[in-house]
Amino acid sequence: MPSVFGKIFSYYCSQIVDDMKKTYGILLAVLLTTGSLIAQDYLNPNPPMIKGYKDHPGKVFKNHYFNYITVKDETGENERQSTGHYWEVTYSFDSVFRQKRRIQDFMTQQLNDLGAKLFFQDTSSIHFAIPRETGGNLWGKVLLTSDKVYRLKLIEERVFVNKLEFDVEAECKYDEYVESVELPPRINFIPGSVIARSRYSKFNHFNINYVSKDKISYQQTLMGPYWDLKINVINEQGQVDKRISTVEVLESYYRSTLKAKGTIIKSRSRELIFNLPADDEKTLWVRVMASLDGTYFLRMVLQDNADATLPKSLIERKADSKKTKG
Repeated sequence: MPSVFGKIFSYYCSQIVDDMKKTYGILLAVLLTTGSLIAQDYLNPNPPMIKGYKDHPGKVFKNHYFNYITVKDETGENERQSTGHYWEVTYSFDSVFRQKRRIQDFMTQQLNDLGAKLFFQDTSSIHFAIPRETGGNLWGKVLLTSDKVYRLKLIEERVFVNKLEFDVEAECKYDEYVESVELPPRINFIPGSVIARSRYSKFNHFNINYVSKDKISYQQTLMGPYWDLKINVINEQGQVDKRISTVEVLESYYRSTLKAKGTIIKSRSRELIFNLPADDEKTLWVRVMASLDGTYFLRMVLQDNADATLPKSLIERKADSKKTKG
């Protein structure tokens, strides 16, 4: 990102935002009569809200401890990612008239009144930042979906706190109808995790696919004791904790792997593959998949180093396939 864009963002961090007020409820967001933002602590489920068009309240669609949004600069050519406590709020306005432009004008004026710095704007979005009194910014995007529906995405900047640590006693329970199994060494789970499905075999093969830095696709076959686990993170009410985003799950395992001197093999938006030395003779291979908030999957192989095979590129696999057919 060009330094000029960074300076623009940093300059507006020095401004002060109006005092904030609290709302109620986990799913329903109430309208603010003053138009001010709401001050929140880290665990408060209510988002920093902005007044809805024509006094229509918004509904909290997502509330994550940790996530990110991408904000563009005025030109739309440069981007930056902002991370922290994340909310996504949907608004609906039923009308036979075209309201999209009016909604955009209303939101633009309200953001200006709140002291926001407006960045990229077009007919379908408004990107902005509101300086916080405590430091940092409240980053956001207004997404103008249609004449009747629009969304608000907000990030309150916070430092990521990783609660996952390897090489300690595993923090995990089993669902009532799931049989417990002996787990592999070094691995651990997001606090509050419950194993909802467990499949174990003493010996199995497992293929992983990844792309190298030079853009070559590889496949590698792993073999050894094999685990396939489905894990739900459970909240205080005994339900899947939707506040745990897929981003937080993958970020937790990514950072814990590096801290434990492991190796990252593949890192994508919904998938992470890494390995950890189990001892001098074995390596634990792990594939983390996260597609739903509060739920993730682990596939693991504890492979003897003597059984390790070299990865094969797509070209090599095709050549082997032709030889087999011939």
